[in-house]
Formats: sequence, C-alpha cells, structure tokens
Amino acid sequence: MRCVPFLLVSLLSFPVATMAASYEGAESVPLFHPLCFEPLMAHEDDGGAYDMAACAEEFKDIPVKRTPDGGLYAKRPAREDESALTAGYVVYEPIGTLDEALELVLYHDKQPEKAIHARVLVMARLPGFSPLYREYITSIDEAGTRCNGSIQGARLISEAILEVDLNVNSATLMKLAAPELPLGKAGQASDDIASLSLKPKDQLDNNESHCIGTVTKTYNLIDSREALKSLSFITGLKPTAANPYQACFDGLLNEFIKPPGTLDLQEFDLFKQLFVTTCGIK
Repeated sequence: MRCVPFLLVSLLSFPVATMAASYEGAESVPLFHPLCFEPLMAHEDDGGAYDMAACAEEFKDIPVKRTPDGGLYAKRPAREDESALTAGYVVYEPIGTLDEALELVLYHDKQPEKAIHARVLVMARLPGFSPLYREYITSIDEAGTRCNGSIQGARLISEAILEVDLNVNSATLMKLAAPELPLGKAGQASDDIASLSLKPKDQLDNNESHCIGTVTKTYNLIDSREALKSLSFITGLKPTAANPYQACFDGLLNEFIKPPGTLDLQEFDLFKQLFVTTCGIK
C-alpha cells in the first residue's frame, strides 16, 4: 500500500459505508507481535489479507517485552553480518479503532545505523476471515520531524480527530505550517503553504538528536485538515551554536520561553514574528 501523510487520501476507496461513525481507545486493538507489522506492510497477496496470528507463531521464539509507557517491544533477529546489538528493534503502541473496522497503532522502527522512524499505521479488520487477519491501508508519517523518533505519542480523541505529539528540533519547529490550513493534493502542503517556511531554512539546526520541545497537532480524518494545538519547550537550553542564525534563535527562545515552557498558538505566532525581525530572516 502507498505510504502517504494523511489518512483519508488512502481511505477514499476503502468500502466502509459508515467510516469513522464511532471510535474506541487503545484497549480495542488486539495484541500483535511487533515484528509482524513489517511483513504486513509488504504483503499484497490474498486480496490484502495477512494472518497476524500465523506471523506471531513464526516469531514465537523472539520475546516481546512491555515498555514503561505501554508499548510492545521486540528485537529484530540478527543477520549473519551483524551482531544482536546492531540488529535494531520495533516497538508499537495501540492507539484505537475507527468504526469497528480500522485500527491505528503508533509504530517505531529502529534499523541498523539509521535513526528511529515513527509513523501511525492504519490497518483494516477483514470480515469473513479469522480474527487476526489484517490489511495494511496506509500510514500517517510526519516527514521532516525526525527528532528522536519524531512521534512521541498519538491518540484518538473523537471519531474524526487524531492527536499526535511530535518531538521537534529548531528547523522542524519553524517549518510548521500555520494552523487550520487546507492540504494540497495527496496530503502534501500546497505551494502557498510551503512558501510560509522561514528562510534560509537550512541555517537552523536540523540535527535528529537536538530536540528543543514537543508540538501537539491534530489531524482531522474526515476532511484532511491539520492544526497545531499546543507547544511545549525544554527550558534552560544553553546556546552553543556558531551559526549566527541558530545562535540568534537560541537566544531569542531562551528569552521568550519561561517555565513551564508552554506556548499557545498566539504566543507562537508572536515568537515567529520576533524571529523574523530580530534574527534578520527575510
């Protein structure tokens, strides 16, 4: 299946007459072996049906552990050319179910020598098959926010709204689109939205490990709109950047953000304006 940023784009052809008429929480999602999501996403045979129970039996010798925040974790089996320490791992957290048909999970994938990749996976229950048959539908993949795995948490808060918490670095934060702007084709931002990014965008720190805070966003699964909801920053970060744009950003952020480090959307808009005027980004 295609991997696209927003859910509805790939669900328009899915035959659920009352899609998103109801929703249930994480407890509605059955338990799967974490290593079964990768073959599920690659599976195209049997009309999309994939037996997650048979897959779990295949991986029964690979233990599954609970993480402190309720996720399910499993190490990948090591290949002959790598040690068990570098084989990587998968961890997922159940999110919820839409209309008793579509299940959402938060999926973190750590491949050898790569950063953690996080996305929300959407899969469909298949009437007429055994209970753990699934079809992979799509993923909600917050591209460009790869700071420490990107998606820190996700939850359904209604039959239409998915809420996600995103770890951000400086570059990602300042590339976020304005709230409540419509999406372009295939879930991509329109040219007008893309032009809102502050420039020069490559002057701000985009290091995957340099997180400065967390942004909470909402995704409307009915009309394919997204919006910022809140922002929370790590306070007391010490500016160390040699780059003048980054150094200016760091100094302004430390002056602007006070404990407990949260901003509402109006305050964030003010910060962006101050950054443009104070740091000379035209």
